[in-house]
Amino acid sequence: MFDRTGNIIFLPKHVNVVIHEECRNDIERLLSPEDIPAFIASYAARIEFLSLNIGRETFLHRSWFEVLKCSGGFRSIRFVSIRNLRILYAIEKDIAYLLLTFEEKSGHRSTEYAKYIDVAKKRLSEKELML
Repeated sequence: MFDRTGNIIFLPKHVNVVIHEECRNDIERLLSPEDIPAFIASYAARIEFLSLNIGRETFLHRSWFEVLKCSGGFRSIRFVSIRNLRILYAIEKDIAYLLLTFEEKSGHRSTEYAKYIDVAKKRLSEKELML
């Protein structure tokens, strides 16, 4: 993955946390070069925690993770200090599928997520391509 200036962005990987290619593209599009070091550090910590605590992460670390109400089980990883980014994901059979990244505008609440759920569902239907 590359940022807008052509620099490579390396995202840590875990066997039980996979990312949709379009989610990677979303991250690439949203990050500015100065955001990248902080994002990668935050991403690494959150993904490591998610990998070790899959299915329990939203209870154990509420400031990083949340279950989205009325979304059919989708969850969100929060990056409040980095452009207020959110990564929507779903868990199936002990695998977390990272599906979509967007920037949440300040002042919005759970209704902000509604417009992203259909895209997340479509990407989740492509999970075989992510493995």
